[in-house]
Formats: sequence, structure tokens, C-alpha cells
Amino acid sequence: MTRSVVEDPPAGELAEERQAQPPLYPSVEAWVGGYFTPMFLHRVPGNQRIRWCPQWWQHAEAIARLTLLWNTWEGARWEPAAKSGWWLDLDHHLPILLGIDGPFRNCRHPEGNRAGKHESPADAAIDPAPDGWWD
Repeated sequence: MTRSVVEDPPAGELAEERQAQPPLYPSVEAWVGGYFTPMFLHRVPGNQRIRWCPQWWQHAEAIARLTLLWNTWEGARWEPAAKSGWWLDLDHHLPILLGIDGPFRNCRHPEGNRAGKHESPADAAIDPAPDGWWD
């Protein structure tokens, strides 16, 4: 079967192609260690504007953002047109993830120490809505 350049393949074919392409990294943890940290965290030690925690997996917001980036990165590997969209997503999430007010705001990198110090995130207080509030 031949297709024109502008014709999209049927949705079923796209799903089969994606299933046939195994992920390069088997988990978000493997992706963070194998791609994300070497690519984007080479300037962390001593940089006061960037926050990172070696125990990133203890921060729910970091897990959510990094999992989203990993999943879309894996998909963009097979779809050249999606790569620019992945970089736009990264440009949105990176300053939030690594920012001084981001999920690692309480974690510190002592000068020259790659191990850093993890501080558990504090849970926000929440009061239940009064009875009948949602009626």
C-alpha cells in the first residue's frame, strides 16, 4: 500500500506501530538517570537558581512532571514532528520542576557535594467542606 506524503495512516496502524516500538527506557527512573540528569542537570552544583533532589522520587509533583516528560519523549522518538512539541513541554516544565519555588525548594545541594540533602515535602493543610456545600 502506498500513501501520499500528506495522508495520515489509519488510527489502528498508528497504535500497532507504537506498540511495536519498545521504549528505550523501561521506567521513569531509568529515563531520569539515563537521559534527563546527564542532559539537563550538569549545571546544578553551586547554582542557586536551580534546585534538584537526588531523592526526586520522594516528591509527587516531580514524579508526575518527569513521568509526563518521559512518556512524551518516548513517543516523540518515533514521530519526528512530535519532537518540537516535546521540547516545548520541556521548556514549560523545566523551570517549574527545577525552580527555586519548585518541588525541590526545601532540598539543598551543598557546594560541591553531588549527594545533596533531601527534605520531605510538607503536606498542605486542608479543611473539609461543610455539610451540604457541594449540593
